[in-house]
Amino acid sequence: MRDIALALIFVPMLLGSMRFLHTATMVWVWTALAMPASFMYGPLSALPLNKIAVGSSLIALFVDKTKRKFAADPTFVFHTLFVVQGLISFSFGLTDIPRTYDLIDRIVKVWALCCFMRVANRERLQLHAMVMMLTICVGLHGILEGMKYILSAGSHKVSVVGFFGDNNSMAMAVLTVLPFFHYFWKYSSRGIVRLGFAGLGVLALAGVVASASRGAVIGLVVLAGMMVLQSQRKILGLMVAAGLGIALAVAVPGTWLDRMNTIQAAETDGSFMGRVSSWKMNTIVALNRPLTGGGFSALEDARVHRDYVGQFGMLDFIPTPPPAGVVAAHSIYFEVLGDTGFIGFFLFIGMLAAWYTSVRQVKRMTRASKEKRWAYDLAVAIERSLAVYLVTGAALSAAYFENIYIEMTLAALLCVYIKETYAPQGAKAPYLEYQAAQAPTAYAVRRSP
Repeated sequence: MRDIALALIFVPMLLGSMRFLHTATMVWVWTALAMPASFMYGPLSALPLNKIAVGSSLIALFVDKTKRKFAADPTFVFHTLFVVQGLISFSFGLTDIPRTYDLIDRIVKVWALCCFMRVANRERLQLHAMVMMLTICVGLHGILEGMKYILSAGSHKVSVVGFFGDNNSMAMAVLTVLPFFHYFWKYSSRGIVRLGFAGLGVLALAGVVASASRGAVIGLVVLAGMMVLQSQRKILGLMVAAGLGIALAVAVPGTWLDRMNTIQAAETDGSFMGRVSSWKMNTIVALNRPLTGGGFSALEDARVHRDYVGQFGMLDFIPTPPPAGVVAAHSIYFEVLGDTGFIGFFLFIGMLAAWYTSVRQVKRMTRASKEKRWAYDLAVAIERSLAVYLVTGAALSAAYFENIYIEMTLAALLCVYIKETYAPQGAKAPYLEYQAAQAPTAYAVRRSP
C-alpha cells in the first residue's frame, strides 16, 4: 500500500520536474532528505529515487528556459575547493572501507545539487519553496519520532533511518530546522497554515527531546537564548523560555533528566572522554598527514587505528586513555581535520565563515526596510540554525550532512537575491550608502546617537 501511495506521489512530481529546474531541485532535495524509500517495504524500497531525481534535473537543465545565470560567491568558492580537497584526500586515503566511498559520493552529489540550485532558485518564491522543502523533509524525521514519543508517554526509543547515523545526529539535524518552523508560522497568511507549522514545530521539538541527546539539549538552550536576545520583548521571551523549560522538566521521565544531569560531570563521563580520545586520534592523523589527512573515516578502519594508536602519547597533555577500538570522529571540526588534513580544515572553516558573512550581509541590507523584513527574518532564522550546528556539531560526526550545504547555499542565494533586486545596477557603493542617498533625512535620524 505504501509503495502504491509513493508511486502516485512520485510519478507526477517527476514529470513536472522535467519541465522546470526549480521543481527538479526540490524533488532532488525531497528524495535526499526525506528518504521516502526507507519507509517502504515493497519493490520501491530498492528503487534509487535520488538518482532518478538527479536524472530529471539534468533533463530540466536543458529544457527549462527560465533558469538564471550561475551565481558564484565566496561560499561557492570555498565549497568547491573543499570538495576538490576531499577528492584529493580520498585518492591518497589510508582506507577503502565502504563508508569512505559513501562519504565521497555524498559530498560530490550535494555539491552538484548546490550548483543546480544556484541556477534554479533565484526568486523569492523559489527560495521560500526550497526552504520549506528543506524544513519539512528534515523535520519529518523529528515529527514522526515526536508523535511516537508523545503517544507512548515518553517510553518510545528513537529509531534512525538514512544518513543520520544515530539519535544524536538526527536530533541535531531536526534542531537546525526548528527556526524555519517559527519563520513560516510568522509569515503564513492563513490561520490554518500558521497552526499547522506551529503544531509540526512542536512535534519536531518533541522528537529532539525523545532523542535524549545531551548535545541537542545544549543546542536547544543556545537556540532559546538567541531567540530571547534577538526578541524585541526580551523579558516576555525569557519568561516563556523558562516556562517551557519547567514544563519539559515536569513532562519527561526521570531517566531523561538523569541523563541530562551527566552534562555537569563531563570529566567523569566515559562517553565524553571517549570523544576526547577520538579527537586526539584525528589530530594525530592530521599531524602525520597535514596535506591530505587520512581520508574519509580512516580511523573506522581497524588497520589504520592500529597504526596510529601507538602514537597516542604524543598528546599526553590531554589526560585520556587510548581508545580500545575503532573510533568515529564525534566532531565536525576533528572529523574534517582527520579526514582531509589542515588544508581541508581551513577550507571548511572558510566555508562556515562565508555562510555567516552572507547572513550578516542580508541582515545589514534589510534591517531598516519594511518591504524586505521577510528577508531579514529569514536571515535571522538561518543565523540561528548555523549557531545550533556550530555548537551541537562540536560533538557529532556531521560534517557532511546534505542539509547543511543546502542551507548554506540558500543563505548565499538570499544574499545574491537582495543585492540583485534592491541595489541599483552598476552601483559601487554598499547598499546602505545607496539607501542613505535616496532618503538622507530618514537615514540620518535612524543612525544618529
